[in-house]
Amino acid sequence: MFVLELLGRLSLRGDTGPVPIPAQQKRPLGLLAILALGGVHGRSRDQIEVYLWPESSGALARHSLDQTVYAIRHALGNDLILSTGRELRLNPDLVEVDVWKFEAAIRARQWEAAVGRYKGALLDGVHLADSRELESWIDAERARLLREYHTALEFLAKIAAETGDHAQSVTWYRRLANSDPLSPHAAKQLMLALAAAGDRAGAVKHARQYQELVRQQLEMEPDSEIEGLASTLIVGTAPRPGPASVVPVAPRNAVRAKRSRIAAVLSVSALLVLLIRADSVPPSLAADTAHRRSRIAVPAARDAYLRGINAWEDRTKEGHDNAVAYFRRATELDPGYAEAYAGLAEAYVRIGYFGYRPADAMFPKAKAAALYGIQLDSTLASAHTALATELIWEHDFAGAESEYREAISLEPANATAHQWHGVLFMILGRVRAAVEEERRAADLEPLSLQIQNNYATFLNISGDHLGALRHFQKTVGEEPDSAWVRRNPWVLSNMARVYADNGQYADAIRMINRALEIVPRNPRALHTLVDIYVAMGRPDLVRQGFERADTTNEQYPAYRGMMYADLGQADSAFFWFDRQDKWGIQPMLSLQADRRFDPMRSDARFRALLARLGIPTREPDEQR
Repeated sequence: MFVLELLGRLSLRGDTGPVPIPAQQKRPLGLLAILALGGVHGRSRDQIEVYLWPESSGALARHSLDQTVYAIRHALGNDLILSTGRELRLNPDLVEVDVWKFEAAIRARQWEAAVGRYKGALLDGVHLADSRELESWIDAERARLLREYHTALEFLAKIAAETGDHAQSVTWYRRLANSDPLSPHAAKQLMLALAAAGDRAGAVKHARQYQELVRQQLEMEPDSEIEGLASTLIVGTAPRPGPASVVPVAPRNAVRAKRSRIAAVLSVSALLVLLIRADSVPPSLAADTAHRRSRIAVPAARDAYLRGINAWEDRTKEGHDNAVAYFRRATELDPGYAEAYAGLAEAYVRIGYFGYRPADAMFPKAKAAALYGIQLDSTLASAHTALATELIWEHDFAGAESEYREAISLEPANATAHQWHGVLFMILGRVRAAVEEERRAADLEPLSLQIQNNYATFLNISGDHLGALRHFQKTVGEEPDSAWVRRNPWVLSNMARVYADNGQYADAIRMINRALEIVPRNPRALHTLVDIYVAMGRPDLVRQGFERADTTNEQYPAYRGMMYADLGQADSAFFWFDRQDKWGIQPMLSLQADRRFDPMRSDARFRALLARLGIPTREPDEQR
């Protein structure tokens, strides 16, 4: 029996003696790692050839793979690698893989066993080949396993707290905070656990350490709830640990002050733009395209980049703030790391899109980072994609279309490019094209919650309400109780709307209430609640439901106008629409996509609004 370790390092050892040297070499070990990550099904020969020999001809790559398989079988036994048609896989009777054991423990909800098997990030610091396809696949697997590790730690901490073992709960939450030091969620949970264990001073100390780290790494003020919780602990009235903990909310003047500080950070973006416009990129970064595509990132920068990818997966405010911090760290460690600038641009785009921070502060920074990433590597599809989405925010729809097409031509399998391209199509009123782009994205990334969410939502917009419901249920199930669903308010909000459109109002209310636990005053989420009330035939509840919306939110006038549109009060709707200065991406999408606006589309004021925003009216064949 052989033991193959991929978590924290890449190693192969035998239970009866040392492994022969030929099997320890880079290419054989790389092939074993790829087959191990392929699980019980392994990987196809064609895919392995692309992964390990991306620059070789088909015949040469096939020969190299055959030679590598032969070397492994000669050194370790003919039955270690099994072949079925064009598929290769590892023989589970002859090799034990730590990733397999970890995932089995997760599936069995054996949280402590899972945590014990997680020795570090997947293939940490290991470079198998100069292949973007291989790196992207490993990146996704690394992020997925890290999320499962964090989930296991949270379960262990909560179980310990429920049994009264607060010291052990602190231990687990500390490991979570150490693994994700910029996460406000992890910081808050550790603070609460320390307070429950009687160490309020330690909780306040951790708050100060966390705040300082965020200011240094993120160049933004930390989540106000951290300071609120620290203040509460200082005066001696610590809240009870757990998801229902209530933390004082910062007053509005503090929010405005925070926004001013955020705006000041724009100087970083301004510097990047000046560099780009002045063509003052250092000579070392002006190498030819082929060289840029094959460069290897500094390992520590690569690690920070992967943590950024992992951080934004739950689509929460804190997750995206963490992503910005990690991507910025990656660019500091490796100034020529184009992918990190593209990731930074995409993170800023999402923060502005979801309304977590002022869009007029986030999107210019996204543009600067995307342009710099393109300057470093013009073949990088992800940078063109982020730039395109920023151009939607600028209402430069032609420019956005051009950039999306460039991204897709560079990387046809880039699911994010297809996803955002679908959003542009929907804003332009091209409903069928939008659904088709989201379908392509969903096919390319079947495990992406946000992409599947978009596809189901667009199916619903197109009128296929039952298809949308079935897709949501297939993606997250009837009871979305996993952490990655519970923390994503927009999946819950969109599911709520789909349930309502299928007449399942109890489920719709249950879903939107879960979303509002995460973003309690967000006008977009509250507008979904309003839509549900209207669908239920309860317009009397509409104003009461929307009155708690955050009036300082920069898209508040747009969503308030939509509330009146839902009630059929066109004059009030247009009064508020006219008060909306800069229309964000999501409200523009709603103007075109939401069928509840259909009675207003013939109104000259509605057409004037679309014209002011540069949005075309829907063509007749695009009407649902």
